[in-house]
Amino acid sequence: MEAIKKKMLMLKLDKENALDQAEQAETDRKAAEDRSKQHEDELLQMQKKLKATEDELDKYSEALKDAQEKLEVADKKAADVSKTNSQWCVWCIS
Repeated sequence: MEAIKKKMLMLKLDKENALDQAEQAETDRKAAEDRSKQHEDELLQMQKKLKATEDELDKYSEALKDAQEKLEVADKKAADVSKTNSQWCVWCIS
């Protein structure tokens, strides 16, 4: 009879330990889900920031391209004016 009581007590302790472990596992799972959700939110914010930065880069790249094209046109005009002035000076001297 004493052995049965000991066995019952051991089973009861095992059950309590199993319930405690299950409760801890559930708490850990919820904490992991919360961290996962937080990381997903952070990732979403970073993706939005990256998109905005890429859009800004595209805008400035386009502005740079336009400025370079205008500079090329201005350089060509300056070269033409310089050539015309040189020719005019040669004509004036002649």
